[in-house]
Amino acid sequence: MKKLAFLALILVSTLTACSTKTNGDSDATDTDSKDTTAVVDDVKPSIPEDRKFNDFADYIAGIEGDGSSILKGLEGKDTWKSYSTALDGTWKTTNDKLPVMKDWSKTEMNRGAGTLFYPFSGPDFLHADVFFPDHENIIMIGLEPIGTYPDILKKSETGKDVNYLNGVRRSLNMILAKSFFRTLAMADDFNGEVDGTLPVLIQFMKRTGHKVLYHEKVGVTADGKLSTDVTNMGKETYFGNRYYFQREGSDVVRTLTYFSVNLQNMAYGDMPGLDSRKDFTAYLKNANISSSYLKSASYLMHRETFSTIRNIILDESECVLQDDSGMPVKFFDTDKWSLTFFGNYAFPISLFASRHQTDLKAIYAAGGANLKPLPFGIGYQYVKGTSNLMKAVKK
Repeated sequence: MKKLAFLALILVSTLTACSTKTNGDSDATDTDSKDTTAVVDDVKPSIPEDRKFNDFADYIAGIEGDGSSILKGLEGKDTWKSYSTALDGTWKTTNDKLPVMKDWSKTEMNRGAGTLFYPFSGPDFLHADVFFPDHENIIMIGLEPIGTYPDILKKSETGKDVNYLNGVRRSLNMILAKSFFRTLAMADDFNGEVDGTLPVLIQFMKRTGHKVLYHEKVGVTADGKLSTDVTNMGKETYFGNRYYFQREGSDVVRTLTYFSVNLQNMAYGDMPGLDSRKDFTAYLKNANISSSYLKSASYLMHRETFSTIRNIILDESECVLQDDSGMPVKFFDTDKWSLTFFGNYAFPISLFASRHQTDLKAIYAAGGANLKPLPFGIGYQYVKGTSNLMKAVKK
């Protein structure tokens, strides 16, 4: 296993828009993570590169691997060929829209560096990368577990590869067609042969032009640090999964850390709430969040029961990009934040009609220099011309 030098990047100025500030129950990998034991918040160690992760990424993305791929022999099977062809069709609409979104991001987001926080994300690496392509570190949180790295060779031998690939493709329908995941649908999609969000997240990395270098399990210590030494951590620990990946043509190694966590103040089922777990709130406050992104967030932070995570985002972020399902506009004090609005806002979809914001509607009705067009559809109002985004930059 060759070593890849991974130098900690020095975060840059907070002057550019969306720029910087100086409990997953998974069996993340069968690769021993003890060699990289460290608290990894500030200085990241040299990490091993194991090609099996990128070979799997190629396979699950329906992309032919190189001649030495350990899964190369499976690409000749009708199962994979049909899956790859169907996946190309599923991605067509998204691939047509991505250049427009990237151009908008270059103009409006200033492509700042730093750490991106994306709560309520599910496995949506796609939009995190489109809007924040230069953020070196990404923290994503959903209710869904990451799941296990599958033994694809074994699944192929037993015929279970058909159900696995069909499950992955089915789970992509909503996010690629309408730009968001449905929580209830994910509960079904990731509770069978596909047992978590891992294959969808990995596929997004590969289909957006990245190489997946490594994947390891991490845990949050009692004082809010992130550690790769999980050997003696108890079952109450918030465990996550960290990915190391690299854009094609770039020598910058980025990280994505995914957690399955209840972000409500109080418990949800058997998942503890943030107010009773100061370790995870300390981790977020220690994470040097520069930008936060909120999309199709079920209007949860309109509720006082999500005030803790709402306040962390407002306190720690230098920039927030969100649609109206994130935080109500009333929480952005214009003495502290510069606000720019994009697209159109009339009314939430009927499921969330009670979350209508009359003050936000008045802002859009008034127009002005801080109201700009949005050349694509996104979020619950995913049809072009009906969507909205708001960019808030801390003064």
